[in-house]
Order: sequence, then C-alpha cells, then structure tokens
Amino acid sequence: QDNLIEFRRGAGQRNVVCIHPAGGTAFCYLSLAKELPESIGVYGVQSPGLNPGESTEPSVEAMADAYLRRIAALTSQPLVLTGLSFGGLVAYEMARRLTAAGHRQVTVVLLDTQGSDDPGFRQQIGTVDMAEFRDKLVRFNGMYPGIEDAQVERYFHLYNHNRLAMAAYECAPQAGRIVLIQAREGFTRPQLHELRSFWRRRAGNGYKARLVHGGHWDMLESAEVHRVSQTLRQELQRFDTQEAQ
Repeated sequence: QDNLIEFRRGAGQRNVVCIHPAGGTAFCYLSLAKELPESIGVYGVQSPGLNPGESTEPSVEAMADAYLRRIAALTSQPLVLTGLSFGGLVAYEMARRLTAAGHRQVTVVLLDTQGSDDPGFRQQIGTVDMAEFRDKLVRFNGMYPGIEDAQVERYFHLYNHNRLAMAAYECAPQAGRIVLIQAREGFTRPQLHELRSFWRRRAGNGYKARLVHGGHWDMLESAEVHRVSQTLRQELQRFDTQEAQ
C-alpha cells in the first residue's frame, strides 16, 4: 500500500505535507486538512512498517530521506511541512535537508514537538509496554479494543521503533523558517519558554511561536484545530508575499 495519503490535490501551487506521529498513521490530520482552503494540496505521510510486509526506516534521518523521495514532485513548489510530536522531528529534518539543498520556500510547522539540549532529555525517552500502548490506541488513534491482535502487535512495535528513533536523533541546526505551535496544558511557563528557545536556535530564516489551549492531542481533535489551520494559512500566504516582491 502507498504510504502517501492524498487528502486533497488542490490547485498544485501550494502544498502542506503532514508527517505521521510515533504511532505511524497520518489520519490524525484529517480534520486539519478539512480546515485548509480547497486550493491547497494536503498530503499525509505514513510510516513504513504500518502495513504487513513493510520494513521500517532505521532513523529519523533515513525517514527524512525516504519521505523526501516520496514527495519529490511537490518540492518544486512552496511547501509547508508539519508534524505532531515525533512527526515534527521528521518534518524538521526534511526541511533541514531541503534548506541545505537550496530550497528557500519551505517552512516547518512543529505541532508540540519536544526537544532539549539537555543530554538527559533523550535518555529518558524509552519504549512503552503493551498495556500502555493499548490505552494510547483507544484514547488517541480512534481505535477500539476489538482491533485485530496482529494489527495491534505491528503498531506496537512501530510505535516503540519510532520512540527509539526519537531518542537517537540529535536535531542538528539548521532549517529555514520554523513555526512552533505549543499546547499550553501540562507544561510550566519555564518549560514552554525553554522549548521555544530550543527551536529558535535551530531556525535559519525566521522563527515564530504560538500557544494553543488544551493538551497535546487537542490541537488536532478540538476547536483548536482552527488555530492550527490559521497558522498554516498564514505561512502559505507568506510565500505569496515573497513572490510578489
């Protein structure tokens, strides 16, 4: 099966590509895709290893390379890359590679993607057990306890594989423009500030941060998705302004 989902083809001049979070599926972006204008192409990249017989990519860097090959036809146009949590890390690495290759019209929008220069931060990212994973499936992925066991087993291994890839990723500078959207709930003010500083240091061509209400998943599953789509629309409009100058 194809790991690139076309939510909407759009007019072919402006595109948003949404990278899967650690769970591997990209359908969490469906409500976001519906919020964006009809003229915008919206795509989702799903994780290799989600479907039977597929092998996973070994690292965030390898995922970035593979996904850039997959969306090669879209990279000649102004592009917004976005991702929730782990998906934001892969989107960042993709943007970093595009920027290094000379692309100037690429923005990465990070949806509550965590990071820290503290060495202990990555060391504490570990795997989860099956009980915790089943709980996450039911709560966040719209899946229910009746799901086939073989599928759960595959998703479980993929989720932990992606968590380990997150722990191994060093997040070197520097991408072009970075926009960070942070969930307010569950973080202290110093923690929110520290994360903003972390990503600001990795932006090579402009940086912006904004807060949304609620927790991590609320930004895609509540009224807050409108705020997220508004930010994406603003970034797409920036490309229009650049071309007019």
